[in-house]
Amino acid sequence: MKTKITKIDLRALEASSLRVSYVEITRKEDKSDERRSHAHPECEIYFNLTGNVSFMVENRIYPVSHGDVIITRPFEYHHCILHSDELHRHYCVFFNAPSSEGLLQKFFDRRAGEGNRLSLSKSEREEFISILEALAEGESSECERYALIFKMLTIIEHAKDASDSKQNYLSELDTVLDCIEKTFTEDISVKQLAAEAGMSVNTLERHFAKSLGMSPSTYIKKKRLSNAARMLADGCSVIEACTASGFSDYSHFIVLFKTAYGITPLKYKKAVLSSRNAP
Repeated sequence: MKTKITKIDLRALEASSLRVSYVEITRKEDKSDERRSHAHPECEIYFNLTGNVSFMVENRIYPVSHGDVIITRPFEYHHCILHSDELHRHYCVFFNAPSSEGLLQKFFDRRAGEGNRLSLSKSEREEFISILEALAEGESSECERYALIFKMLTIIEHAKDASDSKQNYLSELDTVLDCIEKTFTEDISVKQLAAEAGMSVNTLERHFAKSLGMSPSTYIKKKRLSNAARMLADGCSVIEACTASGFSDYSHFIVLFKTAYGITPLKYKKAVLSSRNAP
């Protein structure tokens, strides 16, 4: 696994920072589903270079090929799904934009889980790659970096919405994913989900492993954790985030959250709120 990360100060844009990551990884190396599935308080731009992958946002799975862009706004649940051992090369850009929603309509002027996949023309892809390479190297002047960032965001704003492209997973999963979206905070069992889709538990588990890279129960857990993270960022108490997200065991919730996010729920809440209030 190879990762290069460059952090860029963006206070002049009313954003605390922007960081660019270049990642090379194989499915064998990509063992942590904690790392792969998440929701965070930043906007994210994913740009695919190589790899047989799909990208899930909320309850939608997008097919992804070279040059495709996936965008997510704060606390949209998402993760990348590797379908083979082919090397997966991609860039990820993360940035905070607490007061820039009007400049980022592609990110904010849409419903969660819709309009996430963007398609670029050949010339736009080539320019986008050049911008990402320059930002990742971190050798440009501050003025040049701002120019590159604005150009990158301009390309995204003019990119074609490709979210209606054919999805590469079994249509039977639509019923299950919709059901989970509506009931993940309730006491829903995998057996009930399988019955809803008209298939056996083993078949459902197999379809989830192939299409999502995880089990139904793990997916439900991730949805609950991302919902809890969003509630904490909105100022809710830890106990409120726990119970409202479908967790019945408070202590177990603390352990799960710390495993997924690296810190306890309370520290996470304080960190997010502190970053928002920072000058």
